[in-house]
Amino acid sequence: MFANGAEVRLEEARQAEKQDEFARQEKILKLISSELTKNTTRVVEASVKTVVQNSVLPSLELITKTEVKAALNGQIAKGISESVNQVR
Repeated sequence: MFANGAEVRLEEARQAEKQDEFARQEKILKLISSELTKNTTRVVEASVKTVVQNSVLPSLELITKTEVKAALNGQIAKGISESVNQVR
């Protein structure tokens, strides 16, 4: 009976150790996952910022300049034409 009780306690101790090890591994994995998420977020943010600064903003600037220039040229031409017609 003593041997059987000792075996049960030994098995319980092993199970407790396994559970503790599993809990430690789970904590480590959660920490790694958290750090990877942070790092990935930083890398993606930096990449998006670079693309926006180097590609999107210059394109928007060019489109805006072109549209404003076209609108102003149209308004100036219209104003000159109206002024010339009033002078006649």
